[in-house]
Formats: sequence, structure tokens, C-alpha cells
Amino acid sequence: MDIIVKNHIKSLELDELEINNFVKKSAIRIKLAYYFLQRFVADFLLRRLLKKDGKFDRNLFIDKFLLDEGGMFKDYVYRLCDKFKPLKGANIFVPGVGYGKNLFQLAAMKPKLIVGFDLYKYNQEWNFLSKKIKEKFNVDLIFINGDFNAIPEKYRNFFDYVISEAVLEHVKDLPVFLDGTKKFLKKDGHFYASFGPIWYGPGGDHIDWGEDQIFDHLLLGDREYNSRFNQKFMKIENDSCEGAFLVKEKLFSYLSCRDYLDIFKKHDFDVLSLFAKISKKAMILLKKRPDMAAALDKIGAPEFDRICGGFYLWARNKL
Repeated sequence: MDIIVKNHIKSLELDELEINNFVKKSAIRIKLAYYFLQRFVADFLLRRLLKKDGKFDRNLFIDKFLLDEGGMFKDYVYRLCDKFKPLKGANIFVPGVGYGKNLFQLAAMKPKLIVGFDLYKYNQEWNFLSKKIKEKFNVDLIFINGDFNAIPEKYRNFFDYVISEAVLEHVKDLPVFLDGTKKFLKKDGHFYASFGPIWYGPGGDHIDWGEDQIFDHLLLGDREYNSRFNQKFMKIENDSCEGAFLVKEKLFSYLSCRDYLDIFKKHDFDVLSLFAKISKKAMILLKKRPDMAAALDKIGAPEFDRICGGFYLWARNKL
């Protein structure tokens, strides 16, 4: 077993521990109690601060502003999904499933079937998950290597829910992706997605360059950026989940916040709820560095995107 697979299995074991271990589960419940209040206070303060600074984009129709991640643990997120449409007994489609991160938390909701697909193969991780999840939750888990064309026709108009975690920011053609999704999603089926960092936001290239360099992917010229990238990553591991691999393969959508929502609307998805993650680090940096804000103005980076770390989105298929 190579080092990449070992790291993935370790991550999956931590997911399993989050579901099975009493101490771990209790710690998350305690944190959720804190975040219940924090989310309310953060939304109240951020909403007013963004209006005051002129960064509130009313066209985005954001229901809740979160400070950074806002304590959105996956079991909590999936319980929010459950309020829109029950996950128990549902057939769930997971495009861009990767090596299967968060599938333990999803399976704990007791769906009937989970079908995930990805362009990249993770056979050992997928075998590990299929066995464990069947034993623990009696949930059937099927993995398919390929794109939408690899999905059997028997799944057309079949799924009750699409669950997408950290995928949309990497989709090169979102309209085509949503067309593929709608082919397999039932009418009135539901779509949940978490995505980010977005391209015009802090760390949009998914690489940690340092506290004051979160916009370097936007502000550096290609030559300077590539030189720094090559110095930092002398060798790039073949792991589609890592930032260096994503940069090398140019696996980014390059969309703005408004672009995402406009595309969902054009594809007849009714957005039911939208949470925005607001980056504390970006807000502080831009306040401290007006020259950086001016440089972002010059390249046309949307103001709201600069402080947005990503979204949690719930939508319904209208057609």
C-alpha cells in the first residue's frame, strides 16, 4: 500500500471514528452547541458589516453568513439535507466522489443506495469503504470510474438526492455537469453542494502560500507564479485531492460566486437555501493592505468573492 493510499485510509478511519466513537461524537455535540449560538451571532454581525462596507451582494440571496467554516460538521450538514428531503431510504448520487471522504457520515443517515463516480480510480479505498459501510449500516455502496457517460442508463431519473462535496469549484464546464446531474436526478429531486475555495476568493488555487499571500494566484503573473510553484513542488504526487495536482491539471471552474448561482438558475434548479463562508483572514488582510485591494480592483476580482471562502447550497430540480 503506497503512502497516498495509506493517508486516504487514515482519513477514512477518522471519519469512521467520528461516527462510532462515543468520546469523539460527544466532543462534536459540544462544539455544535457552541456553534449554534456562534452562527446566529456571526450572521447578525457579518450581515451588517458587509452592508456597511458595500460588499453585500443582494443578488446572491444568502440565507446565512458563516464565519469561516462555522462548525458545519458533516453529520450536521446531512441533518440539514434531511430537513429538505429525507435521506433515509433514499437513492443518493455522489459525482466526483474521490476516495470517499465523508461517506461514513452520509451512510449513517441510512440511505438505501449510494452510487459514486470519479474520473480517478481509488480501488483500495473504495473496497475498504464498500465493505465497512455494508457491515456497519447495511447500505449498498457502488463506485464507478469515469464521467457521466459511464453511469448505466438504468439510473436515469433514478436518484432522490445528489450530494456534492468540494467538487463544483473544480468542474471545468458547470453547465455540462448540471446537465449530467439532471439526467440521473428525479424530478423534484434535491441537490446539496459544498464548494470552495472559489477562484476569486482567498486560497482559490487550494495551496497555502502563507498568511499574506492568499491572493497570489490572482495577483502574480504566470511566470512568477509558475516559478514559485515549481520551487515549492519539485515532485507532484498523483493525488487528485491535493492542491499541487489541481494546479498542474488546471482543475478549476474559474467562476465567480454569482456565476455559480446564475448557472443553477438557468438549469432550472430552485435554490432553497444558501450559506456563505466569510473568511476572517481575508477581511483582516484586505483591511490592512489597501494596496492589495486596489490590485484586485485592477484585475476585476468581484468584491464579495475576495472574502468568500465558499458555499453550502441546497437546491431542488424543478424539471
